[in-house]
Amino acid sequence: MNLFGNLQPYLCVIVPLRKILPFIVFVLMLASCRKERFFEGKTTLSIASDTVWFDTVFTRQAGSTYPISVTQITWIKNPESQTVKASFRLGGGIKSAYRVNVDGIPGPVINEVEIPAKDSVFVFVQCSLEANGQTGPALVLDSLMMEVNGREQKMFFGAYGWDAHYFRAASLPCGGFWDDKTKPYVVVDNALVPAGCSFTIKEGVKVYCSARSTFYVAGKLFVEGTSNSRVLFTGDKPVSAARTLPNQWVGLYFTVGSAGNSIKYADIQNAAIGIRVDSLPVGSPDNLVLENTKVQYCGQACLAGITAHIRATNCLFAQSGSYSFLGLLGGKYDFRHCTFASYVNYTTRQDGHFALTNTLRDGNGKILDTKPLECNAYNSVIYGDLLEELLIDKGGSAAFTTDFSGNLMKSKSKPFAGPTNIYNRDPLFKNINAGDFTPDTLSPLQNAGILLTPPVTIDLDGKPRIGVPDIGAFER
Repeated sequence: MNLFGNLQPYLCVIVPLRKILPFIVFVLMLASCRKERFFEGKTTLSIASDTVWFDTVFTRQAGSTYPISVTQITWIKNPESQTVKASFRLGGGIKSAYRVNVDGIPGPVINEVEIPAKDSVFVFVQCSLEANGQTGPALVLDSLMMEVNGREQKMFFGAYGWDAHYFRAASLPCGGFWDDKTKPYVVVDNALVPAGCSFTIKEGVKVYCSARSTFYVAGKLFVEGTSNSRVLFTGDKPVSAARTLPNQWVGLYFTVGSAGNSIKYADIQNAAIGIRVDSLPVGSPDNLVLENTKVQYCGQACLAGITAHIRATNCLFAQSGSYSFLGLLGGKYDFRHCTFASYVNYTTRQDGHFALTNTLRDGNGKILDTKPLECNAYNSVIYGDLLEELLIDKGGSAAFTTDFSGNLMKSKSKPFAGPTNIYNRDPLFKNINAGDFTPDTLSPLQNAGILLTPPVTIDLDGKPRIGVPDIGAFER
């Protein structure tokens, strides 16, 4: 009997496979080692944009790497059906003000980057500009040369370099001032007006503050802008794209004991808390007097007073993540012809943006402290995109006194009685998306205010108020 008779056909197959297995492995190795074919003709790479534009960048502080611009990201695409090898080099070489990284490889020279068929690589660009000695921003250009099989292309880089006065962790001089209108002042890692000292910022001055920087005032600060030459406080990114971004710096912080401060015709924007005023003044009726000032695009609050004395006339407090105004733990506040408005998409508010409380509570709502509160508001607007924009918290034994007259407010509870107050009528601002809170043609703010004694004779922009005034910071 042939015990292997039924297996004979399979054995005949198995033996040849064993014999040819080394050959199969050899063929596979040859296939894996075969050289990839690259595109060898002339081609034009596709690029996202022919110019990477940085707008305005501060020139480098002497002895420092600060500042470096934001990182711009663009892309380069291979339009061919085969992989291409592309090489890149900065026109300015190692002396260039720009730095590039292509597909994870830093420059200034990057050779033979493989870009697969119909695929792209990302290009990351930064700039650090040297001081130029000019009175205003000076244009700095360079280019990225791209070469494939002998054909060259260019991607251009552009930025305006702006020389600045730098103050790093600075204690400002007593009786000092800033008055240069052409060259900005840049605060790096905080600035301080010391206790017992005064400091003045003249008209037309621009102050830029780096991330996490605070402008502290323990003494007195006088900001003296005019209707034609306002003072600016903002983050250290002097580009139009950053104009409405909050939390770029901490803000102006008037510490305990600071009193007799004055801010006129200023634009304060892009902070976490635009203006914070702490504690009762000493030897003065007010911590801070604000006139014809705009505080906008703040992450937490435009204006926050903690047992503070604040007077504001013709002021705009708008587009904050939480509060246009927060009066915490009492204090004394007087608002005349002010506009408080909040319509933002970078946060989800749960509570009204105009908040008054004579208490300090813990996380469970328990009252920790209470102080008297007095708040007067005349001919002012409090409006936004919630149904209730007033947040009122009366608690404890301290007094809570208010006088609200001639205002337009958005509130379901209508807490401030009186025939001259208007509730829940759209103020019809001209263009809230563009930050324009002037009354439109059919606005109910027009000629709806009350006559004040003494009268407020101009609006935020210095325009005359004639006859019955408009409600809010702006006269139509």
